[in-house]
Amino acid sequence: MALWLGALLISTHSMAQWRPLSDSGLKDTPRLELNNLQNKTISLEQYKDHVVLVNFWATWCEPCRDEFGELIHLQEKYGAKGLKVIAVNLAESKPKVQNFLKNNLINENGVEILLDNNSIYYKSWKARWIPVTYLVNKQGKAEAFWVGEIQADNPVFLKKLELLLK
Repeated sequence: MALWLGALLISTHSMAQWRPLSDSGLKDTPRLELNNLQNKTISLEQYKDHVVLVNFWATWCEPCRDEFGELIHLQEKYGAKGLKVIAVNLAESKPKVQNFLKNNLINENGVEILLDNNSIYYKSWKARWIPVTYLVNKQGKAEAFWVGEIQADNPVFLKKLELLLK
């Protein structure tokens, strides 16, 4: 299993591009409603009128750990323009996530971190990779997804994001 997952993580790096939502098998934007680290329920619906990046990640995933700073950078750079970054953690306990953040000197309020304790939303979003990031427009409709680690300075990534933020 670990070898297969490692191959999946390595192979997705070469696929780093926006892919149409239909490639994921989704026709509509799935619901997203989970608790954050402060035990407050957060839903995707509350961010209508925002462009949202929904990122699925785990502390054991090296590319996920590597991109966490990129997600925070994107939130800081584009938050005032209407971007909201939501990092959905897969099946890990709140203390484990908080320990990861503390050990890596990451502010737990840098992005909205949600806990998908049973990976229910990971499955409903048909996310078959990790990390994977979905781009949701201001009307709440997922438009595309990015497989693999995000690079906040990648022109292909930024072009689509900035277009939606206009």
